[in-house]
Amino acid sequence: MPLVAAFTGWKGVPWVALAHSNLAPRLVLYEGDFLYQVVRARRRSYREIAMVDVRTTVGTVNVVLEFRDSSFTFAGNTASRQIAAKAVAILMRKGCQLTPRAQALLPAVNAGA
Repeated sequence: MPLVAAFTGWKGVPWVALAHSNLAPRLVLYEGDFLYQVVRARRRSYREIAMVDVRTTVGTVNVVLEFRDSSFTFAGNTASRQIAAKAVAILMRKGCQLTPRAQALLPAVNAGA
């Protein structure tokens, strides 16, 4: 998924970042696992994702991943509702639980928004 920035945050504290990167942000969704990068790259299983959320503001469409074994989150800014919707749709097919905000973005996959 193309990202313009990535952030590490805390569960339950939206919009506060502990670390961020716009130099090499990454979210790569593979068949059996995924890779994400804010400062350093990490590879994890989809089973480790507790929740997928979407947070938006002007020019920002963040796909937020909460992990089962960590109090930290990953947020990738796609800057696009359509790209974020595609990521959410893939994560849903991988068995990840979606918040109502993430579910509401799914129609954008078919609408081309």
